[in-house]
Amino acid sequence: MKIPEDLQADELIESVARDARLAEGSEGVRRILRVVYREGSLPIRNLSQQVELPVPVVAAVRGELESRGVLTRKGGVSLTEQGRIVVQEGLGISGRVQFPRPDYPSIEGELGDVLTQLRRICDDRPKVDVRLDQSHATPETALKRAAYLYANDALEGRRIVILGDDDLTSVAVALLARHFQLSVRKIVILEVDSRLVAYLRETGNREGLALEVREHDLRQSLPNDLKSQFDVFLTDPPYTIHGLRLFASRGAEALVPGVGKQGYICFGSRKPDEGSEVIRSLIEIGFVPVEIAPNFNSYDGAQLLGGVSQMIRTISTGKLSPLITDHYSGSLYTADRYKNGHS
Repeated sequence: MKIPEDLQADELIESVARDARLAEGSEGVRRILRVVYREGSLPIRNLSQQVELPVPVVAAVRGELESRGVLTRKGGVSLTEQGRIVVQEGLGISGRVQFPRPDYPSIEGELGDVLTQLRRICDDRPKVDVRLDQSHATPETALKRAAYLYANDALEGRRIVILGDDDLTSVAVALLARHFQLSVRKIVILEVDSRLVAYLRETGNREGLALEVREHDLRQSLPNDLKSQFDVFLTDPPYTIHGLRLFASRGAEALVPGVGKQGYICFGSRKPDEGSEVIRSLIEIGFVPVEIAPNFNSYDGAQLLGGVSQMIRTISTGKLSPLITDHYSGSLYTADRYKNGHS
């Protein structure tokens, strides 16, 4: 069966997931297609290992994609020409570069020119406002975040929202995408600091980066036109548990409903009882932590964090339940914690 001309790629992979009864949903189908595209052709067992799904499950998805004219078995699991068009033009996937993990040593090598440009932009950003728990991540960290998003299929063809961006991660994502000629559907930044809003807009215009910057206090619910619109959110929230719950809840509001949408939370390491509260809060919202990378983020200053924080990568379950959905008026920033005597 060939792909109907009026069938969009997103609808196609949703139909495949449904017909294959794939618990991972359309994101699981997309993951399979991305690996096949990047590898060219590979045995189904190797494909199963790379996408971390059992061989019978991958075989069921392969069968549905073959029936739609997307995959073929020439030399292993391969894309047809029609399938290549679906992946490139429909899903926005075109990159084949791979970054070594976990330290991404190529950041200062292969991406040296991008890093030089990002450092220049970061040098001129507004000074930190400690009342907002701002502490600038290094340019290397911002670019490493962008590479991490790309590595985990959270960049190509994605709609990304960044909740608070004194680290200029949005700029790093846009620069990385331009460097490798990758397609990002949308990058939206919500920022409460009017200085940063102005600087991000100015930077986007000057550097020719497609950034949509909105001044918004996340104590307020998301604007209606941004709810359930994104595939990925990233945030480096205030250092308090309340801050994490609020920002993660807004991230949940922003994501398209469904399994496998991604959330990235940068948060300082805590003692065990507080660390368990962080993970419990994310699970209560409906996020599954799939990777915690310690000391992933480095900051200029940030003595409370010891100059570093972890990266928590999550995926959504089928039902997201933000802990906070309306206006929030409670304790949020570190200064509030000390003033009110709680975290």
